[in-house]
Amino acid sequence: MRFKYSPEFGFGLGLLLTVVVSAPHVRAQENAAAATTAEPTIAIPAEEQPFWDSAQAFVDAYAKRDVAAIGDMFTEDAEFLDEFGELTEGREAIAALYASVFEANEGASIDEIQLTRVRFLSDTVAMEEGFVISSETPGSPHRRSRYVALHTKQSDGKWLINTLKDFPREPLGRQDELSQLSWMIGEWVNEDTDSVVHTTCDWSPDGNYLLRQFTMQSHDGSELSGVQRIGWDPALKKLRSWTFDSQGGFFNGLWTQNGSQWLLNLAGVTADGESVTATSVYTVIDAEMVTWNYQNLIVGGELRGNTEPITMVRRPPAPLQASN
Repeated sequence: MRFKYSPEFGFGLGLLLTVVVSAPHVRAQENAAAATTAEPTIAIPAEEQPFWDSAQAFVDAYAKRDVAAIGDMFTEDAEFLDEFGELTEGREAIAALYASVFEANEGASIDEIQLTRVRFLSDTVAMEEGFVISSETPGSPHRRSRYVALHTKQSDGKWLINTLKDFPREPLGRQDELSQLSWMIGEWVNEDTDSVVHTTCDWSPDGNYLLRQFTMQSHDGSELSGVQRIGWDPALKKLRSWTFDSQGGFFNGLWTQNGSQWLLNLAGVTADGESVTATSVYTVIDAEMVTWNYQNLIVGGELRGNTEPITMVRRPPAPLQASN
């Protein structure tokens, strides 16, 4: 059995991550690879596409702290009424407002925009409604706020925001927080010359956890399996996982998003009684592939450093049986 497949050091703590994102959401550009889904996507009407593109451009500009790009999304005489009831008038003033927000809140992020409705009031006026998912600092609890934007069509055909209203932010519930990892759901496989690993992940019946099961079969006939439960820790305000393998090892860890990656800071004990600490780094490539590797892996007090990335792919469907 090769080290890289040992559930104590990886697959049992973050085995094969599935890439399923509830559509249609707009996510930060750093998370663009994760913003894909194996489920049927919701078709966006052609006339609504400019608003989806604008929402994505806003999220990307916010991530880059690009004040000029944000300002260019508003009309010259635009108005912005924030969640506190403060009115800002004019494109330049709105851009300056965002500049001050970035200066005062270096770690603030907009992780996702969920468009819920686009309604055309006339040929040149459209109203967009949705929710903004944001956090004040990396790894802090997310909050959701409703917004309404009134767009006007310019002479060059481009839609710009003329009026924007933000409503007060509300904390997400445990299921909303957990849904950030819904891209794990599904069936995945990793195979090389020594072994093959199969993983399945789904919601618990109550919707409060993600449940994962894995089985590793070595080509020499040995087998290892395990289970993992992932949920929201209301005390730490973090996503937490608990893992148990069939040999007797057990581990727990905290999940943190870092751009296009998810970091799992884990600690536990192997079946042989050795302590383990490490950071598992998961990078979603696309809807069919994800990679992971360890950083700062320490086993039994021995530093083993970083490992090479391992690639996992979505398990192909079983072939159809020919009818008689």
